[in-house]
Amino acid sequence: MGSHEVQEVLGHYRLARVKEARAFNRGSSKSPKVLLRTLDGDFILKRCAPGQDDPDRLASRHRIVSMMEEHGCPIAGVVPSTDGETFIRRGSRLYELFRYVEGRRYRRNGPQAHASGYEMARMHDLLQDWDGPLPEGSGYHEASGVETALQRLPERLCPDDPHRRRGMTAICRSLAALFEEAHSNVDRLGYGAAVRTIVHGDWHPGNVLFDGDEIVAILDFDSIRHEPRVLDVANGMLQFTMQIGSADDIDRWPDALDLFQLESMRRGYDAGTFEPLEPQEIAMLPWLMIEALVVESIAPIAVRGQFGSIPGDRFLRHIERQIGWIRPRIDDLVSKLR
Repeated sequence: MGSHEVQEVLGHYRLARVKEARAFNRGSSKSPKVLLRTLDGDFILKRCAPGQDDPDRLASRHRIVSMMEEHGCPIAGVVPSTDGETFIRRGSRLYELFRYVEGRRYRRNGPQAHASGYEMARMHDLLQDWDGPLPEGSGYHEASGVETALQRLPERLCPDDPHRRRGMTAICRSLAALFEEAHSNVDRLGYGAAVRTIVHGDWHPGNVLFDGDEIVAILDFDSIRHEPRVLDVANGMLQFTMQIGSADDIDRWPDALDLFQLESMRRGYDAGTFEPLEPQEIAMLPWLMIEALVVESIAPIAVRGQFGSIPGDRFLRHIERQIGWIRPRIDDLVSKLR
């Protein structure tokens, strides 16, 4: 984001003198951010990513986040402009200004996993009472074209190596079959009748900040939507219990989920909700984790050929191994989560 662009947008806000403005390189590069240090405190200026810049949806999202803040949820609050608007339009682009919250990343311990489940449950309970327009969108269970995307990946990832392409074809066929099995089981277990609320949609350690074992900020509400809460729970549990290492060493990443963190997050969710997860919802969780692993991995790989900085073929091999750990343990995982 250029300095002239930043200055022009800040002209719509009543901020004290800016002492420092620098790029804040966290989150998606599609939504560049600038950290502003002012005499009145610190702020984050964000340019909305393409696809997340519909004015009506953005205004609705801000109303939901403001309601959460009013009810004591740990939120990096949206700052209104001098006109009282919660975003600024500059040409075809939209901008948001948030209060900057200082915090630390997830350290992968039980109390923090418990806090993550607790705050997710509070959010789900609170937003069941939302009486405004419901945010549209669909999550990974409703993803379309999964099999087609997987069929195309071997050629995309290994165009000049027939041997590697055959191996990747086998992996993609395996992932397609696992996704279809998981999808069918989720539907069989009553997905259509599951408790619905407004969910975060992207609950992972990068979107939660801690002070000690307490959550001080939930970030990035770009993916909120109205759908069964169990999708948020399953993906959140998966993200908070995966054991990852260096991107250069993905072949050594553990396949197993951290069961202690998993149980801690489950207990936290129960502690934060007035409506505990139903037995059918708990039975869906491992199957939904399998769905999430497939869908959330193939989406960026289909576009860029890699997942972050990790080559797509290596990442998909890890996903197959991870699902290979979950699939034979589904009954045990459900028992632990009950």
